[in-house]
Amino acid sequence: MNCQNAQKQILLQDSGELPKKYTNRLAAHLHDCEPCRQFQFALLESQPFFQPLEEPSAQVVQNVLREARLNAPEKKALKIRILKPAMAAAASLMIGLGIFFSLNGSDKVAMELVVGKTQLLTVDDQISSVIYSGLSDDDLAFNFLMTYEDNYASL
Repeated sequence: MNCQNAQKQILLQDSGELPKKYTNRLAAHLHDCEPCRQFQFALLESQPFFQPLEEPSAQVVQNVLREARLNAPEKKALKIRILKPAMAAAASLMIGLGIFFSLNGSDKVAMELVVGKTQLLTVDDQISSVIYSGLSDDDLAFNFLMTYEDNYASL
């Protein structure tokens, strides 16, 4: 282990974040390395001077978490090597189905034409259809009578 890695692990150990599997390696390095022991001793000696006087506010914690999320590395994309066999199998299946249906299918081609009732009307009749679509039969009959009554009165 080099001293740079050992110093990182000393800092992690101080904060309680060093995994247990590294503690024996760090202890062995500290046994043999005087500069790293001095680094650890200086860290332990300086702790009383850097103790927080009060807990950080919720706003400070939220700001730190937000910055951490913004600066976090992006998640790695799914490796394509995993998808290649699945894509090959799907492509083979599609080719096989295409060949099967082309050999066993009928030669007839069918088409269905669907026309709504408003598509057969003239533009003026389509507008009227939209205007009167929400009315009941009684309302339509009343409107029809009023239209003819108005036209008859004007003659």
